[in-house]
Amino acid sequence: QYGFNLVMSHPHAVNEIALSLNNKNPRMKALVLELLAAVCLVRGGHEIILAAFDNFKEVCKEKHRFERLMEYFRNEDSSIDFMVACMQFINIVVHSVEDMNFRVHLQYEFTKLGLEEFLQVWGGSRV
Repeated sequence: QYGFNLVMSHPHAVNEIALSLNNKNPRMKALVLELLAAVCLVRGGHEIILAAFDNFKEVCKEKHRFERLMEYFRNEDSSIDFMVACMQFINIVVHSVEDMNFRVHLQYEFTKLGLEEFLQVWGGSRV
């Protein structure tokens, strides 16, 4: 709890954690997503996570927020740990907001990045 509170109080800590997704190790990426999902669930955490991914977008020169995350998700299909952590993170980011309009907006962000098509192809290829 103490360490978590320190991370939450540091203005750039969550940004740096999010940037740690730029790692070749799928297990490391899974751990990062698990930590970011936990941050998202605390009071004020959702805004911090979205701000961290806005920063990620700027630093990594993405066109759309979550673009690199979705790229990793599509290309790391050999790591079940990472894929599960990614889906859990996406579900928490989208469904932990009260405002239905904002929830639809977040769903649309992931839809634009091809989440639904990927899940249909991936799910169909695994059956």
